[in-house]
Order: sequence, then C-alpha cells, then structure tokens
Amino acid sequence: MEVLSNAAVIWFIAGAVLLLLEFIIPGVFILFFGIGALITALCVYLFEPSLAMQFLIFSSTSVLSLIFLRSFLLKKLYNMPDLVDDPDEEFVGEFGECISNIRPDSDGKVEFKGTTWTASAEVEVIAGAKVRIIRKIGLILEVEPA
Repeated sequence: MEVLSNAAVIWFIAGAVLLLLEFIIPGVFILFFGIGALITALCVYLFEPSLAMQFLIFSSTSVLSLIFLRSFLLKKLYNMPDLVDDPDEEFVGEFGECISNIRPDSDGKVEFKGTTWTASAEVEVIAGAKVRIIRKIGLILEVEPA
C-alpha cells in the first residue's frame, strides 16, 4: 500500500473517480473538479508542492475550467444555440399581421406571437397585411410590408 502514500496517485484516483461520476450524475459539473484533480496530480508529480498549495491548485484549476469550458461543452454536447446578446434581436426578421392601419405619421397595431404590439412603419400598411419586423425599439415594433 505504499502507492497510496503518494499524493500524486491519490489526486489521480480522485480525478478519475470524479470523471466517472460525471457519467452517472448528469449536468456537466463534476467533470471540472475531475479536471482540477488531474491537473493537481500532475503538479504534485512534477513539483511536490505543499498540501495547502495542492488545494489551491485544485480549487483554482477546477473553477477556471468551469468558467472557461462549461458553456463550450454544453453547446457541443447538447447542440445549444448561441445566446442572443440583445433580446430584442430575436424579433428581427420575424413576421406578424397588421391588425390596425399603420401610417408614417401614426402608429398602428401588429399581432406577433399571440400578442398585440404597437407598430410603426415608413410606408402605409393596411389592416390584414402581413408585415416583417425590422427592429424593436422599447415596446414598439418597426415593420415593413412583407
């Protein structure tokens, strides 16, 4: 049992166990602690740091890998789309239906995704026409005839 007295081996076993636990417990979270333990095992093997330094290496590498790798891995594993930086951009290019006349000098109403929105346009749009959303400014949609 002399092998288990080596700190690098203990960190390596802990890292392997944590990586295996990731397969049992979903969430892509424990993986990063496994990565931290494996990096710590490598550092202990190469440099023989003190116990306090080992825990510092483990915690910092775990947190850093969590911060920098988690969103990348979630996108790759679950095919998650990139997050939209501006929530208003999700409206752009979508289509709605004009439910009250819109003139360049006065706003009208547009139905989009089951909700009625105030809308403006540079040209006249009559009720019943299909419109394309150009942009969203506050609570007003700027539209054009589709």
